[in-house]
Amino acid sequence: MRFAKLFMPLLAVMLVCSSAAFAAEEPVLAVDGRGSASIAPDQAVVTVGVVSRARSASQAQAENAQKSIAITQALKQLGVAGSDIKSQNFSFQPDYRTDDRNHAISGYTASHYLQINVRDIAKAGKIVDTALQSGANEVHSLRFSVSNQSSVRKEALGKAINDARNKADIIAQGLGCRIIGIKSVSESTGSIESRSYNMNMLAAAKAVDTSFEPGVLTLDANVHIEYLLSRAM
Repeated sequence: MRFAKLFMPLLAVMLVCSSAAFAAEEPVLAVDGRGSASIAPDQAVVTVGVVSRARSASQAQAENAQKSIAITQALKQLGVAGSDIKSQNFSFQPDYRTDDRNHAISGYTASHYLQINVRDIAKAGKIVDTALQSGANEVHSLRFSVSNQSSVRKEALGKAINDARNKADIIAQGLGCRIIGIKSVSESTGSIESRSYNMNMLAAAKAVDTSFEPGVLTLDANVHIEYLLSRAM
């Protein structure tokens, strides 16, 4: 009985405090905001390939090496730095006759792919043409990207925040409340996805001047904001 007499007043105090704390909590309005910004790419990566086939292994390898060196030298004369040209992949394999049960070797194929960083995207087409004219017989890919994403990221986030606030203002007004603070903020912003083109250009394309339209790249930003609201009037 004595314990009950002590516990009941304490429980009453706890309930009063809990009710007061609950009443003091401000209503929360959670909204999502979205924004996007676009920017023109300022760099590109081109991957070209030299595929050489010959009856002998040494002939295939020698021809492939000669053309790869010629491509590298021609690109350097065009103004591409040596550090912007690197081997992406090299393979060497025998070819077999498909109609021979013994799978006799009919020749050899050597493949060498070069990755070229293009600092001036206006030269992308000229770089592709130069590589083809110097011995490349494949253009594996072309990828446009942006070197610095800070400005476009800032713009996209700003638009996402404004979008969230506009939504919150409309909802708060409809509820007869007003925004008095922010409880929490989170954001989810990715990176600009580079635009890639896959190609398989034949040697006949050497006679045509290649040109590319890089267009623009887009970055999307998302924010989740929890606003504190005043009590409804």
